[in-house]
Amino acid sequence: MRLRALLITAVVAALTLTGCTGDEKESQGDGYSADPKVLSIVAGSEQQKVLDTVVVPWCKGKGYDCRFTLKGSVDQARLLKAGDKDYDAYWFASSVFSQIGDASSTLQDVKPMFLTPIVYAGWRGEMQKLGFVGKPDVKIGDILTAVESGQTKVWATNPTQSNSGATALFAFMNHFAGNGTGQALTQAQLDSPGVAQGITRFIRAMDATPPSTGTMMNECVAHPDTCRTMFTYEDLVIEKNQELVKANKEPLYAVYPRGALAISDAPLGFLPHDNDADAGKRQILTELQAYLLSDEQAKKQLLQLGRRPASSIGLTLDNPDLTVFNPDWGIQANLKEQGIQYPSAAVIVAALERYQTQYRKPVDAYYCLDGSGSMEDNNGWTGVQDAAHQVFDADQAALNFLQTGPLDRTTVAIFNSKVTEGPWSVDGNDAGKLHELTTHITDYSPGGGTNMYACLRRAAEELGKITDSGRKRLIIVMSDGKSDSGGDRRPALDAVKALGVPVISIAFGSDADPDQLKEVSAATGGTFVQQNDLVAALRQAAGYK
Repeated sequence: MRLRALLITAVVAALTLTGCTGDEKESQGDGYSADPKVLSIVAGSEQQKVLDTVVVPWCKGKGYDCRFTLKGSVDQARLLKAGDKDYDAYWFASSVFSQIGDASSTLQDVKPMFLTPIVYAGWRGEMQKLGFVGKPDVKIGDILTAVESGQTKVWATNPTQSNSGATALFAFMNHFAGNGTGQALTQAQLDSPGVAQGITRFIRAMDATPPSTGTMMNECVAHPDTCRTMFTYEDLVIEKNQELVKANKEPLYAVYPRGALAISDAPLGFLPHDNDADAGKRQILTELQAYLLSDEQAKKQLLQLGRRPASSIGLTLDNPDLTVFNPDWGIQANLKEQGIQYPSAAVIVAALERYQTQYRKPVDAYYCLDGSGSMEDNNGWTGVQDAAHQVFDADQAALNFLQTGPLDRTTVAIFNSKVTEGPWSVDGNDAGKLHELTTHITDYSPGGGTNMYACLRRAAEELGKITDSGRKRLIIVMSDGKSDSGGDRRPALDAVKALGVPVISIAFGSDADPDQLKEVSAATGGTFVQQNDLVAALRQAAGYK
Protein backbone atom coordinates (compact mmCIF):
# COMPACT_ATOMS: atom_id res chain seq x y z
CA MET A 1 0.00 0.00 0.00
CA ARG A 2 2.82 2.42 0.91
CA LEU A 3 4.65 1.65 -2.37
CA ARG A 4 1.48 2.26 -4.40
CA ALA A 5 0.91 5.58 -2.64
CA LEU A 6 4.49 6.65 -3.33
CA LEU A 7 4.19 5.72 -6.99
CA ILE A 8 0.94 7.65 -7.41
CA THR A 9 2.52 10.63 -5.66
CA ALA A 10 5.52 10.39 -7.99
CA VAL A 11 3.30 10.44 -11.05
CA VAL A 12 1.34 13.46 -9.83
CA ALA A 13 4.51 15.27 -8.76
CA ALA A 14 6.20 14.58 -12.09
CA LEU A 15 3.17 15.82 -13.97
CA THR A 16 3.20 18.95 -11.86
CA LEU A 17 6.89 19.71 -12.28
CA THR A 18 7.61 18.76 -15.88
CA GLY A 19 7.07 21.55 -18.35
CA CYS A 20 7.57 24.41 -15.86
CA THR A 21 11.07 25.11 -17.15
CA GLY A 22 10.88 28.88 -17.25
CA ASP A 23 8.79 31.96 -16.64
CA GLU A 24 7.27 31.77 -20.08
CA LYS A 25 5.62 28.43 -19.26
CA GLU A 26 4.15 29.86 -16.10
CA SER A 27 2.83 32.97 -17.86
CA GLN A 28 1.55 32.27 -21.32
CA GLY A 29 3.70 29.80 -23.24
CA ASP A 30 5.85 30.04 -26.35
CA GLY A 31 3.00 29.22 -28.72
CA TYR A 32 0.37 31.43 -27.14
CA SER A 33 -1.31 34.23 -29.11
CA ALA A 34 -2.79 37.17 -27.18
CA ASP A 35 -5.10 37.99 -30.08
CA PRO A 36 -8.67 37.61 -28.74
CA LYS A 37 -9.83 36.34 -32.14
CA VAL A 38 -7.34 33.44 -32.09
CA LEU A 39 -8.47 30.20 -30.47
CA SER A 40 -5.80 27.52 -30.07
CA ILE A 41 -7.15 24.05 -29.26
CA VAL A 42 -5.15 20.95 -28.36
CA ALA A 43 -7.22 17.90 -29.25
CA GLY A 44 -7.00 14.15 -29.39
CA SER A 45 -6.27 12.51 -32.74
CA GLU A 46 -9.79 11.02 -32.58
CA GLN A 47 -11.17 14.50 -33.30
CA GLN A 48 -9.33 14.92 -36.63
CA LYS A 49 -12.37 14.37 -38.85
CA VAL A 50 -14.59 16.47 -36.63
CA LEU A 51 -12.10 19.31 -36.85
CA ASP A 52 -11.71 19.02 -40.63
CA THR A 53 -15.40 18.53 -41.42
CA VAL A 54 -17.23 20.64 -38.85
CA VAL A 55 -15.01 22.95 -36.81
CA VAL A 56 -12.67 24.40 -39.45
CA PRO A 57 -15.49 25.48 -41.81
CA TRP A 58 -17.36 27.05 -38.88
CA CYS A 59 -14.28 29.03 -37.80
CA LYS A 60 -13.68 30.28 -41.32
CA GLY A 61 -17.31 31.26 -41.71
CA LYS A 62 -17.20 33.26 -38.49
CA GLY A 63 -13.88 34.91 -39.33
CA TYR A 64 -12.09 33.35 -36.36
CA ASP A 65 -8.50 32.14 -36.45
CA CYS A 66 -8.81 28.64 -35.01
CA ARG A 67 -5.60 26.68 -34.59
CA PHE A 68 -5.38 23.01 -33.77
CA THR A 69 -2.69 20.73 -32.37
CA LEU A 70 -3.27 16.98 -32.13
CA LYS A 71 -1.75 15.21 -29.14
CA GLY A 72 -2.22 11.90 -27.41
CA SER A 73 -4.08 11.48 -24.15
CA VAL A 74 -0.98 11.30 -21.96
CA ASP A 75 0.57 14.38 -23.58
CA GLN A 76 -2.60 16.40 -23.09
CA ALA A 77 -2.87 15.37 -19.45
CA ARG A 78 0.79 16.10 -18.85
CA LEU A 79 0.65 19.54 -20.46
CA LEU A 80 -2.46 20.54 -18.53
CA LYS A 81 -1.14 19.26 -15.21
CA ALA A 82 2.20 20.99 -15.79
CA GLY A 83 0.53 24.37 -16.16
CA ASP A 84 1.38 24.73 -19.84
CA LYS A 85 -0.17 27.90 -21.29
CA ASP A 86 0.31 27.42 -25.03
CA TYR A 87 -3.36 26.59 -25.64
CA ASP A 88 -6.71 28.22 -25.05
CA ALA A 89 -8.75 25.03 -24.86
CA TYR A 90 -8.35 21.29 -24.32
CA TRP A 91 -10.43 18.71 -26.15
CA PHE A 92 -9.93 15.25 -24.68
CA ALA A 93 -11.39 12.08 -26.17
CA SER A 94 -12.94 11.14 -22.84
CA SER A 95 -13.06 12.11 -19.19
CA VAL A 96 -10.54 9.45 -18.13
CA PHE A 97 -7.35 11.35 -18.95
CA SER A 98 -8.96 14.77 -18.51
CA GLN A 99 -9.48 13.86 -14.84
CA ILE A 100 -5.77 13.13 -14.48
CA GLY A 101 -4.66 16.31 -16.22
CA ASP A 102 -7.28 18.56 -14.66
CA ALA A 103 -7.05 17.36 -11.08
CA SER A 104 -6.96 21.00 -9.94
CA SER A 105 -10.04 21.92 -12.01
CA THR A 106 -8.09 24.42 -14.09
CA LEU A 107 -10.33 24.07 -17.13
CA GLN A 108 -13.56 26.06 -17.15
CA ASP A 109 -16.86 25.70 -19.00
CA VAL A 110 -16.14 22.01 -19.70
CA LYS A 111 -18.88 20.31 -21.69
CA PRO A 112 -19.14 16.94 -23.46
CA MET A 113 -19.45 17.52 -27.21
CA PHE A 114 -20.67 14.13 -28.38
CA LEU A 115 -20.77 10.50 -27.29
CA THR A 116 -19.31 7.32 -28.72
CA PRO A 117 -19.34 3.89 -27.04
CA ILE A 118 -16.41 1.50 -26.89
CA VAL A 119 -17.31 -1.60 -28.87
CA TYR A 120 -15.87 -5.02 -29.48
CA ALA A 121 -15.41 -5.17 -33.26
CA GLY A 122 -13.92 -7.58 -35.76
CA TRP A 123 -14.05 -8.65 -39.33
CA ARG A 124 -17.59 -9.72 -40.13
CA GLY A 125 -16.54 -13.27 -40.98
CA GLU A 126 -14.67 -13.57 -37.70
CA MET A 127 -17.59 -12.22 -35.69
CA GLN A 128 -19.87 -14.67 -37.52
CA LYS A 129 -17.57 -17.50 -36.46
CA LEU A 130 -17.77 -16.30 -32.85
CA GLY A 131 -21.58 -16.30 -33.02
CA PHE A 132 -21.99 -12.54 -32.56
CA VAL A 133 -23.46 -11.49 -35.93
CA GLY A 134 -27.19 -10.87 -35.63
CA LYS A 135 -27.08 -11.25 -31.85
CA PRO A 136 -28.42 -7.96 -30.40
CA ASP A 137 -27.71 -8.75 -26.75
CA VAL A 138 -24.06 -9.72 -26.30
CA LYS A 139 -23.17 -9.99 -22.65
CA ILE A 140 -19.75 -9.12 -21.34
CA GLY A 141 -19.28 -12.75 -20.36
CA ASP A 142 -19.70 -13.81 -24.00
CA ILE A 143 -16.95 -11.42 -25.03
CA LEU A 144 -14.67 -12.54 -22.21
CA THR A 145 -15.09 -16.15 -23.31
CA ALA A 146 -14.10 -15.26 -26.88
CA VAL A 147 -11.14 -13.18 -25.75
CA GLU A 148 -9.71 -15.48 -23.08
CA SER A 149 -10.31 -18.81 -24.81
CA GLY A 150 -7.97 -18.09 -27.70
CA GLN A 151 -10.76 -18.49 -30.26
CA THR A 152 -9.63 -15.29 -31.99
CA LYS A 153 -6.80 -12.78 -32.09
CA VAL A 154 -7.61 -9.64 -30.07
CA TRP A 155 -6.13 -6.15 -30.10
CA ALA A 156 -6.69 -3.22 -27.74
CA THR A 157 -4.75 -0.02 -27.28
CA ASN A 158 -2.35 0.36 -24.38
CA PRO A 159 -4.62 1.85 -21.68
CA THR A 160 -1.78 3.93 -20.25
CA GLN A 161 -1.38 5.73 -23.59
CA SER A 162 -4.83 5.76 -25.17
CA ASN A 163 -8.35 6.69 -24.11
CA SER A 164 -10.03 3.78 -25.88
CA GLY A 165 -7.84 1.26 -24.06
CA ALA A 166 -8.29 3.05 -20.74
CA THR A 167 -12.07 3.21 -21.01
CA ALA A 168 -12.22 -0.47 -21.94
CA LEU A 169 -9.94 -1.26 -19.01
CA PHE A 170 -12.29 0.39 -16.51
CA ALA A 171 -15.36 -1.20 -18.08
CA PHE A 172 -13.95 -4.66 -17.49
CA MET A 173 -12.61 -3.75 -14.06
CA ASN A 174 -16.13 -2.67 -13.14
CA HIS A 175 -17.39 -6.06 -14.28
CA PHE A 176 -14.80 -7.96 -12.24
CA ALA A 177 -15.70 -5.81 -9.22
CA GLY A 178 -19.38 -6.74 -9.62
CA ASN A 179 -20.43 -3.10 -10.03
CA GLY A 180 -23.55 -1.90 -11.74
CA THR A 181 -23.28 0.81 -14.39
CA GLY A 182 -23.90 3.62 -11.90
CA GLN A 183 -21.24 2.48 -9.44
CA ALA A 184 -17.62 3.58 -9.89
CA LEU A 185 -14.63 1.38 -9.13
CA THR A 186 -13.22 2.12 -5.67
CA GLN A 187 -9.68 1.84 -4.35
CA ALA A 188 -10.72 -1.10 -2.17
CA GLN A 189 -12.12 -2.90 -5.22
CA LEU A 190 -8.97 -2.14 -7.20
CA ASP A 191 -6.96 -3.75 -4.39
CA SER A 192 -9.15 -6.86 -4.31
CA PRO A 193 -7.80 -10.19 -5.63
CA GLY A 194 -10.87 -10.73 -7.81
CA VAL A 195 -10.33 -7.55 -9.80
CA ALA A 196 -6.55 -8.03 -10.01
CA GLN A 197 -6.82 -11.64 -11.20
CA GLY A 198 -9.66 -10.95 -13.63
CA ILE A 199 -8.10 -7.94 -15.32
CA THR A 200 -4.68 -9.58 -15.48
CA ARG A 201 -6.17 -12.59 -17.27
CA PHE A 202 -8.05 -10.28 -19.65
CA ILE A 203 -5.09 -7.98 -20.43
CA ARG A 204 -2.71 -10.87 -21.03
CA ALA A 205 -5.12 -12.31 -23.61
CA MET A 206 -4.44 -9.30 -25.88
CA ASP A 207 -2.34 -10.16 -28.91
CA ALA A 208 -1.25 -6.56 -29.56
CA THR A 209 -1.51 -3.27 -27.68
CA PRO A 210 -0.68 -0.31 -29.97
CA PRO A 211 -0.26 3.07 -28.24
CA SER A 212 -3.08 4.91 -30.04
CA THR A 213 -6.50 4.11 -31.46
CA GLY A 214 -5.79 5.59 -34.86
CA THR A 215 -2.62 3.52 -35.16
CA MET A 216 -4.49 0.39 -34.09
CA MET A 217 -7.28 0.91 -36.63
CA ASN A 218 -4.84 1.43 -39.48
CA GLU A 219 -2.61 -1.47 -38.51
CA CYS A 220 -5.56 -3.81 -38.01
CA VAL A 221 -6.88 -3.07 -41.49
CA ALA A 222 -3.38 -3.50 -42.91
CA HIS A 223 -2.84 -6.83 -41.12
CA PRO A 224 -6.19 -8.68 -41.07
CA ASP A 225 -4.39 -11.99 -40.63
CA THR A 226 -3.00 -11.00 -37.23
CA CYS A 227 -5.74 -8.60 -36.14
CA ARG A 228 -9.10 -10.36 -36.12
CA THR A 229 -10.98 -8.44 -33.39
CA MET A 230 -10.37 -5.34 -31.26
CA PHE A 231 -11.79 -2.95 -28.68
CA THR A 232 -12.28 0.46 -30.27
CA TYR A 233 -14.62 3.42 -30.70
CA GLU A 234 -17.95 2.90 -32.43
CA ASP A 235 -17.45 6.05 -34.54
CA LEU A 236 -14.08 4.81 -35.82
CA VAL A 237 -15.70 1.52 -36.85
CA ILE A 238 -18.23 3.55 -38.84
CA GLU A 239 -15.50 5.72 -40.38
CA LYS A 240 -13.37 2.72 -41.32
CA ASN A 241 -16.33 0.78 -42.70
CA GLN A 242 -17.26 3.66 -44.97
CA GLU A 243 -13.75 3.40 -46.44
CA LEU A 244 -13.77 -0.40 -46.60
CA VAL A 245 -17.16 -0.65 -48.31
CA LYS A 246 -16.16 1.97 -50.85
CA ALA A 247 -13.10 -0.17 -51.63
CA ASN A 248 -15.28 -3.34 -51.90
CA LYS A 249 -13.60 -4.88 -48.86
CA GLU A 250 -15.02 -6.84 -45.95
CA PRO A 251 -16.43 -4.52 -43.26
CA LEU A 252 -16.03 -4.67 -39.53
CA TYR A 253 -18.87 -5.80 -37.28
CA ALA A 254 -19.43 -4.34 -33.80
CA VAL A 255 -21.09 -5.59 -30.63
CA TYR A 256 -21.72 -3.74 -27.36
CA PRO A 257 -20.64 -5.31 -24.03
CA ARG A 258 -23.90 -5.51 -22.06
CA GLY A 259 -23.40 -4.57 -18.45
CA ALA A 260 -19.99 -2.96 -18.96
CA LEU A 261 -20.38 -0.38 -21.69
CA ALA A 262 -17.81 2.42 -21.64
CA ILE A 263 -18.67 5.72 -23.32
CA SER A 264 -16.30 8.48 -24.44
CA ASP A 265 -17.76 11.94 -24.05
CA ALA A 266 -15.24 14.26 -25.81
CA PRO A 267 -15.08 16.99 -23.13
CA LEU A 268 -14.05 20.44 -24.40
CA GLY A 269 -13.05 23.13 -21.90
CA PHE A 270 -11.53 26.60 -21.72
CA LEU A 271 -8.10 27.31 -20.20
CA PRO A 272 -8.06 30.85 -18.78
CA HIS A 273 -4.87 32.91 -18.99
CA ASP A 274 -6.10 35.74 -16.76
CA ASN A 275 -5.42 38.42 -19.34
CA ASP A 276 -7.36 40.81 -21.57
CA ALA A 277 -7.72 38.23 -24.35
CA ASP A 278 -9.66 35.75 -22.18
CA ALA A 279 -13.07 37.29 -22.76
CA GLY A 280 -12.80 37.16 -26.55
CA LYS A 281 -11.35 33.65 -26.61
CA ARG A 282 -13.93 32.35 -24.15
CA GLN A 283 -16.68 33.82 -26.32
CA ILE A 284 -15.36 31.94 -29.39
CA LEU A 285 -15.26 28.67 -27.45
CA THR A 286 -18.75 29.25 -26.03
CA GLU A 287 -20.07 29.85 -29.54
CA LEU A 288 -18.29 26.73 -30.83
CA GLN A 289 -19.72 24.57 -28.04
CA ALA A 290 -23.22 25.91 -28.69
CA TYR A 291 -22.80 25.26 -32.41
CA LEU A 292 -21.71 21.65 -31.92
CA LEU A 293 -24.42 20.95 -29.35
CA SER A 294 -27.39 22.84 -30.78
CA ASP A 295 -27.02 23.75 -34.45
CA GLU A 296 -29.02 21.35 -36.63
CA GLN A 297 -26.47 21.38 -39.47
CA ALA A 298 -23.59 20.69 -37.08
CA LYS A 299 -25.47 17.87 -35.36
CA LYS A 300 -26.25 16.37 -38.77
CA GLN A 301 -22.58 16.51 -39.75
CA LEU A 302 -21.53 14.89 -36.47
CA LEU A 303 -24.08 12.13 -36.96
CA GLN A 304 -22.69 11.52 -40.44
CA LEU A 305 -19.32 10.96 -38.74
CA GLY A 306 -20.88 8.46 -36.33
CA ARG A 307 -20.87 10.75 -33.29
CA ARG A 308 -23.96 10.54 -31.09
CA PRO A 309 -25.36 13.80 -29.67
CA ALA A 310 -24.31 14.60 -26.13
CA SER A 311 -27.62 16.39 -25.65
CA SER A 312 -29.77 13.34 -26.40
CA ILE A 313 -31.35 11.14 -23.75
CA GLY A 314 -29.04 8.17 -23.48
CA LEU A 315 -27.65 6.74 -26.70
CA THR A 316 -30.91 6.35 -28.61
CA LEU A 317 -31.14 8.28 -31.90
CA ASP A 318 -34.27 9.76 -33.47
CA ASN A 319 -34.65 8.92 -37.17
CA PRO A 320 -31.09 7.63 -37.56
CA ASP A 321 -29.39 7.41 -40.94
CA LEU A 322 -29.00 3.65 -41.27
CA THR A 323 -26.33 4.06 -43.93
CA VAL A 324 -24.17 5.47 -41.12
CA PHE A 325 -25.52 3.67 -38.05
CA ASN A 326 -25.73 0.59 -40.21
CA PRO A 327 -27.26 -2.52 -38.59
CA ASP A 328 -25.40 -4.68 -41.14
CA TRP A 329 -22.26 -3.54 -39.32
CA GLY A 330 -23.77 -4.39 -35.94
CA ILE A 331 -24.30 -0.69 -35.17
CA GLN A 332 -27.30 -0.18 -32.88
CA ALA A 333 -28.88 3.23 -33.40
CA ASN A 334 -31.36 2.66 -30.58
CA LEU A 335 -28.91 1.51 -27.98
CA LYS A 336 -30.59 1.22 -24.60
CA GLU A 337 -27.59 0.84 -22.33
CA GLN A 338 -26.17 3.05 -19.60
CA GLY A 339 -22.44 3.64 -19.61
CA ILE A 340 -20.23 2.88 -16.63
CA GLN A 341 -19.23 5.58 -14.18
CA TYR A 342 -15.50 6.28 -14.21
CA PRO A 343 -13.54 6.19 -10.93
CA SER A 344 -11.75 9.04 -9.21
CA ALA A 345 -8.48 10.40 -10.59
CA ALA A 346 -6.48 8.66 -7.83
CA VAL A 347 -7.98 5.27 -8.71
CA ILE A 348 -7.41 5.91 -12.43
CA VAL A 349 -3.72 6.70 -11.86
CA ALA A 350 -3.27 3.65 -9.61
CA ALA A 351 -4.91 1.35 -12.17
CA LEU A 352 -2.81 2.64 -15.05
CA GLU A 353 0.37 2.23 -13.02
CA ARG A 354 -0.62 -1.35 -12.22
CA TYR A 355 -1.20 -2.07 -15.88
CA GLN A 356 2.52 -1.53 -16.46
CA THR A 357 3.79 -3.20 -13.30
CA GLN A 358 1.27 -6.02 -12.67
CA TYR A 359 -1.42 -6.67 -15.25
CA ARG A 360 0.31 -6.86 -18.63
CA LYS A 361 2.64 -9.63 -19.73
CA PRO A 362 6.31 -9.22 -18.82
CA VAL A 363 8.15 -7.73 -21.80
CA ASP A 364 11.55 -8.47 -23.29
CA ALA A 365 12.28 -5.20 -25.11
CA TYR A 366 15.41 -4.91 -27.28
CA TYR A 367 16.41 -1.41 -28.45
CA CYS A 368 18.69 -1.04 -31.50
CA LEU A 369 19.81 2.61 -31.58
CA ASP A 370 21.67 4.22 -34.47
CA GLY A 371 24.95 5.64 -33.19
CA SER A 372 26.48 6.44 -36.59
CA GLY A 373 28.39 9.65 -37.27
CA SER A 374 25.45 11.36 -38.92
CA MET A 375 23.52 11.19 -35.63
CA GLU A 376 25.95 13.75 -34.24
CA ASP A 377 25.81 15.95 -37.34
CA ASN A 378 22.01 16.30 -37.20
CA ASN A 379 21.73 16.43 -33.38
CA GLY A 380 19.86 13.14 -33.53
CA TRP A 381 21.89 11.65 -30.70
CA THR A 382 20.83 14.52 -28.45
CA GLY A 383 17.24 13.44 -29.12
CA VAL A 384 18.10 9.84 -28.26
CA GLN A 385 19.73 10.98 -25.02
CA ASP A 386 16.64 13.01 -24.08
CA ALA A 387 14.39 10.07 -24.95
CA ALA A 388 16.49 7.73 -22.80
CA HIS A 389 15.70 9.86 -19.76
CA GLN A 390 11.96 9.68 -20.48
CA VAL A 391 11.85 5.95 -21.22
CA PHE A 392 14.41 4.48 -18.82
CA ASP A 393 14.57 6.85 -15.85
CA ALA A 394 11.91 5.80 -13.36
CA ASP A 395 10.55 9.26 -12.51
CA GLN A 396 10.15 10.29 -16.15
CA ALA A 397 8.78 6.89 -17.16
CA ALA A 398 6.14 7.27 -14.44
CA LEU A 399 5.23 10.66 -15.86
CA ASN A 400 4.63 9.06 -19.25
CA PHE A 401 2.93 5.94 -17.79
CA LEU A 402 5.74 3.85 -19.31
CA GLN A 403 6.97 2.15 -16.16
CA THR A 404 9.19 -0.89 -16.52
CA GLY A 405 7.66 -3.95 -14.87
CA PRO A 406 9.37 -6.02 -12.16
CA LEU A 407 9.64 -9.01 -14.53
CA ASP A 408 10.60 -7.07 -17.67
CA ARG A 409 13.97 -7.37 -19.36
CA THR A 410 15.26 -4.25 -21.12
CA THR A 411 18.21 -4.44 -23.53
CA VAL A 412 19.93 -1.58 -25.35
CA ALA A 413 22.48 -1.91 -28.15
CA ILE A 414 24.10 0.89 -30.16
CA PHE A 415 25.10 0.24 -33.74
CA ASN A 416 27.04 1.95 -36.47
CA SER A 417 28.58 -0.34 -39.08
CA LYS A 418 28.29 -3.06 -36.42
CA VAL A 419 27.02 -3.41 -32.86
CA THR A 420 29.54 -0.98 -31.44
CA GLU A 421 28.36 -0.60 -27.83
CA GLY A 422 26.41 -2.98 -25.63
CA PRO A 423 24.18 -4.79 -25.52
CA TRP A 424 23.39 -3.85 -21.95
CA SER A 425 20.50 -5.62 -20.23
CA VAL A 426 18.52 -4.92 -17.08
CA ASP A 427 16.26 -7.50 -15.48
CA GLY A 428 13.38 -5.97 -13.55
CA ASN A 429 12.71 -2.35 -12.69
CA ASP A 430 15.48 -1.34 -10.32
CA ALA A 431 15.67 2.43 -10.85
CA GLY A 432 19.44 2.60 -10.46
CA LYS A 433 20.12 -0.14 -12.98
CA LEU A 434 17.69 1.34 -15.49
CA HIS A 435 19.37 4.71 -15.11
CA GLU A 436 22.64 3.03 -16.05
CA LEU A 437 21.12 2.43 -19.50
CA THR A 438 20.59 6.19 -19.78
CA THR A 439 24.18 6.77 -18.66
CA HIS A 440 25.53 4.40 -21.33
CA ILE A 441 23.59 6.34 -23.97
CA THR A 442 24.58 9.80 -22.72
CA ASP A 443 28.25 8.77 -22.51
CA TYR A 444 28.37 7.48 -26.09
CA SER A 445 29.84 9.60 -28.91
CA PRO A 446 28.39 8.87 -32.37
CA GLY A 447 30.67 7.80 -35.19
CA GLY A 448 31.09 5.38 -38.09
CA GLY A 449 28.75 4.00 -40.73
CA THR A 450 25.22 2.59 -40.53
CA ASN A 451 24.15 -1.05 -40.44
CA MET A 452 20.98 -1.75 -38.50
CA TYR A 453 20.91 -5.31 -39.80
CA ALA A 454 23.84 -6.31 -37.59
CA CYS A 455 21.87 -5.21 -34.54
CA LEU A 456 18.68 -6.90 -35.72
CA ARG A 457 20.52 -10.19 -36.09
CA ARG A 458 21.90 -9.80 -32.58
CA ALA A 459 18.44 -9.00 -31.22
CA ALA A 460 16.92 -12.04 -32.95
CA GLU A 461 19.66 -14.25 -31.55
CA GLU A 462 19.12 -13.01 -28.00
CA LEU A 463 15.32 -12.98 -28.04
CA GLY A 464 15.29 -16.41 -29.68
CA LYS A 465 16.56 -17.85 -26.41
CA ILE A 466 13.29 -16.87 -24.70
CA THR A 467 10.66 -19.57 -25.04
CA ASP A 468 8.22 -18.59 -22.29
CA SER A 469 4.84 -17.98 -23.99
CA GLY A 470 3.79 -15.90 -21.01
CA ARG A 471 6.26 -13.20 -22.04
CA LYS A 472 6.00 -10.60 -24.79
CA ARG A 473 8.98 -9.84 -27.03
CA LEU A 474 9.54 -6.56 -28.84
CA ILE A 475 12.31 -5.00 -30.98
CA ILE A 476 12.63 -1.23 -31.42
CA VAL A 477 15.07 -0.08 -34.12
CA MET A 478 15.86 3.56 -34.88
CA SER A 479 17.98 4.85 -37.75
CA ASP A 480 18.63 8.14 -39.51
CA GLY A 481 20.24 6.75 -42.66
CA LYS A 482 20.44 4.01 -45.24
CA SER A 483 22.06 0.87 -43.92
CA ASP A 484 25.11 -0.51 -45.64
CA SER A 485 23.57 -3.94 -45.64
CA GLY A 486 26.35 -5.93 -47.26
CA GLY A 487 25.51 -9.55 -46.62
CA ASP A 488 23.52 -8.82 -43.44
CA ARG A 489 20.17 -7.77 -44.88
CA ARG A 490 18.68 -11.10 -45.90
CA PRO A 491 19.94 -13.09 -42.87
CA ALA A 492 18.66 -10.35 -40.55
CA LEU A 493 15.23 -10.23 -42.18
CA ASP A 494 14.97 -14.01 -42.14
CA ALA A 495 15.99 -14.11 -38.48
CA VAL A 496 13.50 -11.54 -37.19
CA LYS A 497 10.71 -12.95 -39.37
CA ALA A 498 11.32 -16.48 -38.11
CA LEU A 499 11.38 -15.17 -34.56
CA GLY A 500 7.80 -13.90 -34.89
CA VAL A 501 8.55 -10.74 -32.92
CA PRO A 502 7.17 -7.40 -34.13
CA VAL A 503 9.76 -4.75 -34.98
CA ILE A 504 8.89 -1.10 -34.36
CA SER A 505 10.98 0.83 -36.92
CA ILE A 506 11.63 4.54 -36.44
CA ALA A 507 12.92 6.66 -39.32
CA PHE A 508 14.57 9.86 -38.15
CA GLY A 509 15.55 12.70 -40.47
CA SER A 510 15.35 13.26 -44.22
CA ASP A 511 18.22 10.88 -45.00
CA ALA A 512 16.63 7.84 -43.42
CA ASP A 513 15.64 5.10 -45.84
CA PRO A 514 11.94 4.43 -45.15
CA ASP A 515 11.91 1.47 -47.52
CA GLN A 516 14.46 -0.47 -45.48
CA LEU A 517 12.69 0.27 -42.21
CA LYS A 518 9.25 -0.41 -43.65
CA GLU A 519 10.51 -3.71 -45.01
CA VAL A 520 11.62 -4.83 -41.56
CA SER A 521 8.32 -3.87 -39.92
CA ALA A 522 6.21 -5.39 -42.69
CA ALA A 523 8.12 -8.67 -42.50
CA THR A 524 7.45 -8.96 -38.77
CA GLY A 525 3.94 -7.53 -38.39
CA GLY A 526 5.42 -4.50 -36.69
CA THR A 527 5.01 -0.76 -37.21
CA PHE A 528 6.87 1.93 -39.13
CA VAL A 529 7.13 5.41 -37.57
CA GLN A 530 8.42 8.48 -39.44
CA GLN A 531 9.28 10.93 -36.69
CA ASN A 532 11.85 13.70 -36.29
CA ASP A 533 11.04 14.11 -32.60
CA LEU A 534 13.00 11.20 -31.19
CA VAL A 535 11.65 11.70 -27.69
CA ALA A 536 8.10 11.29 -29.00
CA ALA A 537 9.14 8.44 -31.28
CA LEU A 538 10.83 6.32 -28.63
CA ARG A 539 8.02 7.02 -26.18
CA GLN A 540 5.56 5.84 -28.81
CA ALA A 541 7.59 2.70 -29.42
CA ALA A 542 7.77 1.98 -25.69
CA GLY A 543 3.98 2.35 -25.62
CA TYR A 544 3.63 -0.97 -27.43
CA LYS A 545 4.37 -2.84 -24.19
